[in-house]
Amino acid sequence: MLLSRHADPLTDASPASDITARSGDTEPTPTTPLRPWTRALQRLTGLLAPRHAARKGLVRLDDETALAGSPRHIEGCPEHRETLALRGRRVQIVCWGDPRRQPYVLLPPLDATGRDAMAAWVRTLTAQGYAVVAFAREARTMSSQTSTLLETTGDMLEVGRRYGEAAAVMGHSLGAMSVVLALHQGLRAKRAILVSAQADPRAALQRFVDRSGMGPRVGARMLALLESRIGQGLDALQAHRIAPAIGIPVLVVHDLLDDEVPWDEGERFARHLTAARLLTTLDLGHHGVLNDPTVLRDCLRFLKGEAIGDKVVSSPNLPYGFS
Repeated sequence: MLLSRHADPLTDASPASDITARSGDTEPTPTTPLRPWTRALQRLTGLLAPRHAARKGLVRLDDETALAGSPRHIEGCPEHRETLALRGRRVQIVCWGDPRRQPYVLLPPLDATGRDAMAAWVRTLTAQGYAVVAFAREARTMSSQTSTLLETTGDMLEVGRRYGEAAAVMGHSLGAMSVVLALHQGLRAKRAILVSAQADPRAALQRFVDRSGMGPRVGARMLALLESRIGQGLDALQAHRIAPAIGIPVLVVHDLLDDEVPWDEGERFARHLTAARLLTTLDLGHHGVLNDPTVLRDCLRFLKGEAIGDKVVSSPNLPYGFS
């Protein structure tokens, strides 16, 4: 099934969230193209001081992948906020409806653009009788960093333990990858929706290195530093290694022209998840998928048990997607 159209934004005039991935009110650094002279300077720094360039690169990667939080103050949707105190960290939880009495949809943190788009989803889901639970870490310091992906996964598991099995869990981009990791580690949910999902952390790191112009030597050092930080190789987190163990129905939504996370990464999830289907859109972009009203309607139909999208069947000679 291919949905081809431009997105009609689902607008919602909600103020910016005060829940951020880092302490303070600073939003995550947006991904913007670098000037040629900046790329040249970074390449030179990588040649002369690769260790220094790698450390700075990881700091910038942390800034780019930091998640802004969750939607708040949605008109017509009363919210309840609470704090989950965990060892060494505090997680702010926002609930619309009562997840202890209603089937609920769990949302990991989103970037600033996705957070604003999700307000319309919250309004629609609550109107359909679902509760919605979103969360974000209260603060994050350089000394406690592991990675945004693994932090979000751990927090999602704790929130899931607090409220029990979710009717569904939904994530966008890096958040979608954290959904799959959490399901693999025991998160209980009846269904899952993955939007513009990253399937390959190693490829995501390489895209960052290429975009920054730091060169292969710095990229290799960044990979080693990141794997040392998280205590495992990034290859172990790739979709084809973790997805086959997940048996719940999953809807994968990905735009064919996504210029941030290639479509083949969504296709890879759809192929390796045992009960997944792929809904391909066209010309909506990485974030536009969240703003599209037809995608929202299709996701609601999926939550009600309808078969949405296509079942992906492919040759084992293409185990990891297209390149």
